[in-house]
Amino acid sequence: MAHQMLGAEETDTAIETLRIAEFAKFRPTYHLNEVKSVDVGSNQWRVLASVDIQDSEDVHFLSVMDKWTHAAETIIPPVKRTEIMELAKDAVPTHGDAELGIMASHTRRVLIPKRQGKDRPLEEDVVISRLDSDIYACFTPRANDPSEIPFYYPQAVAYAFGYLSPGDDHGLCQLVILVREPVAGSATATNKQRMVWQDLLKRLYKWTVTERFGYQKRVEHDVVVGYEQYVAKYQELKAKYALRWVEGWTEQTDPKKFVYEDIAIASWLICLWEQDVDSNGSDRPTFVDLGCGNGFLVYLLTSEGYAGYGIDQCSRKIWTQYDCEVDLRTQTLEPFNFVADVDWVIGNHADELAPWVPVIAARSSKPNARFVVIPCCPHELSGKKMPLKATAGQSKYHIYVKYICELSEQCGFEVEREYLRIPSTKNVAVLGRKRTDRDCRDAVETLAASGQHGFVARVPDAVKNELRLEKAKHRAFRPAESQ
Repeated sequence: MAHQMLGAEETDTAIETLRIAEFAKFRPTYHLNEVKSVDVGSNQWRVLASVDIQDSEDVHFLSVMDKWTHAAETIIPPVKRTEIMELAKDAVPTHGDAELGIMASHTRRVLIPKRQGKDRPLEEDVVISRLDSDIYACFTPRANDPSEIPFYYPQAVAYAFGYLSPGDDHGLCQLVILVREPVAGSATATNKQRMVWQDLLKRLYKWTVTERFGYQKRVEHDVVVGYEQYVAKYQELKAKYALRWVEGWTEQTDPKKFVYEDIAIASWLICLWEQDVDSNGSDRPTFVDLGCGNGFLVYLLTSEGYAGYGIDQCSRKIWTQYDCEVDLRTQTLEPFNFVADVDWVIGNHADELAPWVPVIAARSSKPNARFVVIPCCPHELSGKKMPLKATAGQSKYHIYVKYICELSEQCGFEVEREYLRIPSTKNVAVLGRKRTDRDCRDAVETLAASGQHGFVARVPDAVKNELRLEKAKHRAFRPAESQ
């Protein structure tokens, strides 16, 4: 079966090389700690940031503005979606200063927030204007009172992105960010606000360069689980669990990474499983999480009403904080002898167990067992680390993902892949929900036998630490012994 190309596999390496070279030329100038004013059209604006850009044309800038206008969620994370409103022929922008020259287009949109119980939708005018050979895209909120402006929106009457042609004071084209503030300095009063403007200029530069090269997005999210369904579930679980566990995390790992990442994975899994329940009318599926680590994913799924358990070599301190019904088991797993008695086998960054996940699902006592694996560090079935070498257009990670997919097909699964919205670069989920028509039992047993031969389980981190301490003691004792 031909795999859908993903990530670096489908990248035109020549174009990618050119893009990276252009990105390296990013040399921004910021005016975030002082007020620099400029007259544009009939109004005075504050300049927040600017950057020279070579060889890009106004059509590239306009293409970026069109995408940002129709999909604000691509640059404003708290926005769930953008709705474009129909305008009457005589409709005019909210404020006259929305035009920074001769108006070329006028769009009215509504920003729909992710946290719909807390944040209001916001109407906004987007006006594209031309002033001589310069182009501006001005964004103006339609709000009668400052209290109607959501937390994520700039503290501004209006803000604008500009594409400036070469002039007497600069020999290259420039990208600029302008703002009209209700109070001087209000748009950059906090570090977070200043970081947002810096990020927007960098994105504007990269997107404009990308348009110039005709570059296409390398991956597509939300293929298996729809975006709106996922976001709604993620917001629900985040509200229920995030604050409590970030504040009460007892592990040495970063709670903001692990808590939010596992909430995202749990949200995606639940949406995936709800599809099966809705379409088949079946009961909620059971699961096992191999190499469950801190067990937080097992805790979330259990708390949401899904029966299952997690297995790991070592227990964690955080395990004692979970409710008693959360089933977490300490066991050094021999994957070639393990029989899963569940509907779903999960391998979330499961290291040496990752390639075994489709094999275990294929050998399950449940005839229709399915699996999902999110690969991380590359390992062979033998448990040994897999020596991989990146090639032109292919990272080591994507070569390993391809290896997992091939194993899954040998086990008789129709393979699907999804890029998860998680805070990790190792974010590809490989899943098998359907079986092919081929009888793969002999192939599966051959794979299991080949993996069993010479299999070496990973040494638990706790044991590694004890061995290090013992070696350190011996080194410290030897000099004294020889005196």
